[in-house]
Formats: sequence, structure tokens, C-alpha cells
Amino acid sequence: MKILTLLKMMLVSALIAAAWVGQAFAQGYPNRPVRIIVPFSTATAADIVARQLGSRLAETWGQGVVIENQGGAGGVIGAATVAKAAPDAYTLVMFGINHAINPSLYKDVPYDTLRDFKSIVRVAVAPLAIIAHPSFPANSIPELIALAKARPKAILYGSGGNGSVTHLSFELLKASAGIDMTHVPYKGIAQMMTDVLGNQIPLASPAAATALSQFKAGKLKVLAITSAKRSSVFPDVPTVAEAGIRGYDVSAWNGLLAPARTADELVTKIHADVVNVAQSKEFIELLQKQALEVDLLGPAEFRAFLSAELDKWSKLVKASGAKLD
Repeated sequence: MKILTLLKMMLVSALIAAAWVGQAFAQGYPNRPVRIIVPFSTATAADIVARQLGSRLAETWGQGVVIENQGGAGGVIGAATVAKAAPDAYTLVMFGINHAINPSLYKDVPYDTLRDFKSIVRVAVAPLAIIAHPSFPANSIPELIALAKARPKAILYGSGGNGSVTHLSFELLKASAGIDMTHVPYKGIAQMMTDVLGNQIPLASPAAATALSQFKAGKLKVLAITSAKRSSVFPDVPTVAEAGIRGYDVSAWNGLLAPARTADELVTKIHADVVNVAQSKEFIELLQKQALEVDLLGPAEFRAFLSAELDKWSKLVKASGAKLD
């Protein structure tokens, strides 16, 4: 019994010592510049969130925060850099919704989204908008559904490319409402918007921010917002879920992750520091001007959300037959 008791005491002491070392390690972080990889180009939602967050974290930490854009392959290239980085929390990545969709579209993604990363915090979401040319006869989601049921496959909708969130947002609507419409993929959002404004196609689903100026000018109408909550830039426009499609939620979210073996103490510290920044009135209002909504999820919640997103989009990509251009 004495030996067993001694072993238990030694184990408890070891755990206490390990916790103390981990906390001390986290308290000394960072002692040199931190790099946040944005796997997309500048001026994208992920880039905006990373830069606004990074500048404020630099003030909190007293260390530089370098934002490095590594675009390509829908975000795969930049994410792969972080997956292979040292797990010391000095190289982080600002993920986007693409990283939940990519594993279903690319044959050889060089990492496992759940296995090779540790979730820190989801920071913001950017809702999409279901838009239409002013001449389109439907003015709401129920009217669109009724029209699509009366004219199967006759209604065209554009997207920024096969497998993009602007494509899959409509695929989810079709599957949820039991309707069929015809997809017209473009090589990017700009040409898609040009054709909606020119009435070459009647429908599309860009980011809410993309639609705002043309909506104010009366050049298009917004039938619904795709996120679970209404957009601050379209406060009077109902969500798709409010319009009758329960559970419908499509948002271009962004969140911070680290290499998988990063210490929990470091994740806890970074999460706390990000939350402190992101809950400030200044930060919230700044993002809202870009049609981005601060919507925080902690490490465990963000990982569960990411797992659910992977499952959600995998099923939808498979059902839709979406393929890369």
C-alpha cells in the first residue's frame, strides 16, 4: 500500500509540475514575431480579418505579427505550409470555408484538416446573399421555390466556379427545398456579377458585401441572406432559414488554427488574447463595415464546427456532382 501511495503521489507531483511548466511556457509567449499565413490573396475576408486581428495582437503581445499571403489551389498551398510547421505557435493559419470543402474537391490534399491542425478560435463569418436581377419575377425565397417547382431546370443561377461556396449555397437550397435549377459556373465573381447586372443570368449568391453597393443603387434585389443570423448590412432582409428552409446556414467563416501538436496552454493563451481583441466595440464595428460579423467559437467548439462543416460539404459535393473547373 505504501508503494502504491508513493506512486500516486509521484504521479500527482509530475502532473502538477507539467502543468506549471506549460503555464510558464505560455506566459512567455510570444518572445519573437508570430507569422499568420493567409492562404488567399489580399483584400479577401480572411486577409481582412487576419490583418485587423494581427495588428491588435501585436500591441497585446509586444511582438510583431506578420501576415503572409500564400494563395493558390483554393487555400491548400498556404494551409500545407502550416501543417508542416513547427508546433510552437509561431506559425498560424487563418482558415476559411474553402478548407471544409477542399477535401471533397481535390484528390490529393497534402494534409488532413482535423488531424494536422489544432483549432484555436473561429473569429468571424461573412454571409452570402441570394441576389436577383430586378426584373426577376420572384421577390422572396418562397416565391423562388414556387417558380422553380413550376419550371424545373429553367431558372439559371451563376457562381464563381464549380465547387465554390457561391455554387454550393444554391445546391444546398435545391436539396433542402426539393427544386431543380441550372448552374452556370464562371471563372470568378466579377464576371458573374456583370452577367447578373446585365440580366444574362437572373440569380447568384455572392458575399453580402459584394452585393451591397449595387443593391443600394437599385441594380439588383436581395431575396435572402444565407447565414443563420441576419446581416448587419442588410438588417431588413430575412435569412433563408427565416423564409422557411429550417437549418439552412451558409457563411464564409474564418478562424485561426495551429499545427496539430501545438501545446494546449499556448492554444488557450492565444484564444484568450484573440477573444479580448475581437470583443472590442472598435473591432466589431470595423469588421461590420466589411460585412463581416464577429462570431467567436472556442477551441473545442470550433473543432466540432469544422468537423460538421467537413461532413456537410462532403455530402453536398458528392450529391451535386461538383467538380473543379
